[in-house]
Amino acid sequence: MERSASRLMLRFLFVGFFFLWTSVSFGQFILQGKVTDAETGDPIAFANIFLQGKTSGTTTDFEGNYLLKADSVGDSLRVSYLGYSTQSKVLSKNLVQTLNFQLWPEAFELGTFVFEAGENPAFEVIRQAVAKRVSYDKSKLQAYQTKNYTKIEIDIDNLSEDFNQRKSVRTVTAVLDSIRELRNEEGQKILPVFFSETVSSFYYRSNPELRKEVIEKTKVTGVGITDGSTTSQITGSVFQEYNFYKNWLQILNKDFISPIADGWKTYYDYDLLEDVLVGQDSCYKLQVYPRREQDLAFTGTIWIKKNDYSLKQVDLTIPKAANLNFVDRIKIQQELTPTAAGALMPSKTRVLVKIGQITNNSAGLLAKFYTATDSIVVNQPLETSFFDQAVVLKPDFNQVSSDYWKNRRPDPLSEEELAVLQMVDTLKRIPIIRFYSESLKFFATGYLPFNKLDLGPWTEFGNYNNVEGLRLGFGMRTNYSFSNRFLVEGYGAYGTMDERWKYKVGATWILSRKHWTTLGVRIGRELDQVGLEMENLDGNSIFLAASRFGTLRRPFVSANHRITFQREFFKGFLVSSSLNKSQFNPLFDFYYYEQGLKVLRTSFQATEIRASVRYGHDEIILIDDNSRASLGSIKWPIVELNYTQGLPSIGSSLDYTKLKFYLYHRINLGLLGVGRYEIDAGKIWGEVPYPILENHLGNETLFYTTAAFNTMNFNEFASDRFVSLRYRQSFEGFLFNSIPLVKKLKWRMVGNANVLMGSVRDQNILNIPKMTPDGRVLKSFGSLDPQIPYVELGYGIENIFRFFRVDFFHRMNYLDRPEARPFHIKVSAQVIL
Repeated sequence: MERSASRLMLRFLFVGFFFLWTSVSFGQFILQGKVTDAETGDPIAFANIFLQGKTSGTTTDFEGNYLLKADSVGDSLRVSYLGYSTQSKVLSKNLVQTLNFQLWPEAFELGTFVFEAGENPAFEVIRQAVAKRVSYDKSKLQAYQTKNYTKIEIDIDNLSEDFNQRKSVRTVTAVLDSIRELRNEEGQKILPVFFSETVSSFYYRSNPELRKEVIEKTKVTGVGITDGSTTSQITGSVFQEYNFYKNWLQILNKDFISPIADGWKTYYDYDLLEDVLVGQDSCYKLQVYPRREQDLAFTGTIWIKKNDYSLKQVDLTIPKAANLNFVDRIKIQQELTPTAAGALMPSKTRVLVKIGQITNNSAGLLAKFYTATDSIVVNQPLETSFFDQAVVLKPDFNQVSSDYWKNRRPDPLSEEELAVLQMVDTLKRIPIIRFYSESLKFFATGYLPFNKLDLGPWTEFGNYNNVEGLRLGFGMRTNYSFSNRFLVEGYGAYGTMDERWKYKVGATWILSRKHWTTLGVRIGRELDQVGLEMENLDGNSIFLAASRFGTLRRPFVSANHRITFQREFFKGFLVSSSLNKSQFNPLFDFYYYEQGLKVLRTSFQATEIRASVRYGHDEIILIDDNSRASLGSIKWPIVELNYTQGLPSIGSSLDYTKLKFYLYHRINLGLLGVGRYEIDAGKIWGEVPYPILENHLGNETLFYTTAAFNTMNFNEFASDRFVSLRYRQSFEGFLFNSIPLVKKLKWRMVGNANVLMGSVRDQNILNIPKMTPDGRVLKSFGSLDPQIPYVELGYGIENIFRFFRVDFFHRMNYLDRPEARPFHIKVSAQVIL
């Protein structure tokens, strides 16, 4: 028995000794760890890991992790990645070692690559990949739907010493000093201000091209975020679409050329680095970089599968030298997976946008986006009626159990992300932070939230002009916290010179949010100007404010009553109707002949019914609390048709009919930049005084505006039949990017061409008398020759010192008009990327 036990013990000792001996003699070294960005803490995917002096190597995965097995190791492990400094760490003799790396970004020099004579061998790979674009483009599928997890984090970084020494900043950092997880190895701080997680379902069909995202669950925390419903609509994956199989990718409202676009050779150079194994796929690894460093093009690495020339993964950056403002870096990493139909779908996408310091004494901004996609279904199109809204929140979108996010996240939150959540919750409770965030919202939106009311707009608080003198006012409206069914708003203002009260009071009942349906009523009394009506300039606040300051042109007091109904019958198709009653009381010399009589009148009442149709095929609309907000269309124009009928049977002094058409379209012109054009056309039937005509908007201010003819004077022309085309071109970096000295300034060319055809029938010209009853000459209005269009051409430079724009306009005709000038200079300030 003892002998058997001894034998068994000897056997175990022998087996143990054997495994120990084989592990020492034949064991593999296992090296593992994670590679991250030293500035942001984000993982660096696809970084090169290799042993110094050895041929063994690997790359990091999408999460920045690596695992390297080798029979022998040298003295150090080396990590390199384009656009970052290379780093090495000393190895020990342990069989299993964990080494984490933090790499610092560094400038990328485009002159690194030199090709020998003959065609670049990478060109044939790109040529084959471009030839197969249609086969792999997911937008060419009949339909697809996916389940997505999206994570967004926004931080303040680049905290300069002067910024840190501000009293308000010291107050904040003193509270946050205990949170050490957000410091990197170099001890630099970041201040997170926003963090969100969203689970959504995304649906797409190609014919007709429609998109919809259903936000199933979302968690939003951020400084200044008072209600999550509006913010939650933009935290999903619909705004994180990056399809490299399209020629152009729109990022931050800028168009960037794909490295596998049709015109790839015009924009890019390539370097075929090596053949590598990515997962189970043998791939070409190519370096891409722009031919002109100022172009809106990518630099980085793409992996193309050898067997079918499809994209396997991309790791691309917009370099700092690109003709962009404030942006230090845009980085996109993406893994793609084939669908059952062959098209490729991104399985994981990570985007980083780093905004630099505007001044040396300010801070920067860092935005990080991550999307993981699964549960892909293709070529099962849903009915077009399903795509009634671009973004929909489920009723319980913000109601989740404590374990929901743990189970739904593709990967657990890192310690750093958990610290971000803690810090954001802490920040938004600090009084000084709440003060600054509310102040910023006040100036951006015009309203200051106060419990269930919003105070504002601040533009109504004060003004000065020659009619009112000093104008003082105050307004407010109810917000979403008061009710999600009713909106009540109003303001009052008083002029110290004219001693008149102006006011507006309105209420809107939201009947449906799914098919946006509202019923509204409004009454008001306001001081306005012929041709510069506040209602028509509602979307151009700076020009409106400038036109109402100082000397008013042909002012009048208007009393208005209005009932409005609107409904979106299907996605993008909005129908509105209203009944309006207004009183026109001029504060300038104005007379007209009453219809059918030769009796002079000075004021009139207009009672009219209006109907309008607006259609934006791919316009993205968000529900912003109790109103709608348009984010513009993707590629199709937006059109409007408006009909107005005067109703003398119910009190109108005038009988007339108006019909107006409007179209707006943004077009991508590739190398030439982006064009935008607007078409206006209309006709008025009936004899009416000129305030009812189309008074074409001129611009006598120093400031440039897209809403007006910038060489035309105020009230210079009116029409009862007209058609106009306003075209403006942003050339981005075209030509200027090729001029050695100019390209460093990042200036950009702009152009304008505005054409107007119009006329007035004799009965409307004769409606205005030449003399007042007391014998004075009455100033009337001008009209265009129906055979000669009004033309103005302009050119200019934007992005001067990153903020300013100067336009030079030439008035091509009608120069014999009083006060007409052939040349105008307009300036403007704008914040553009």
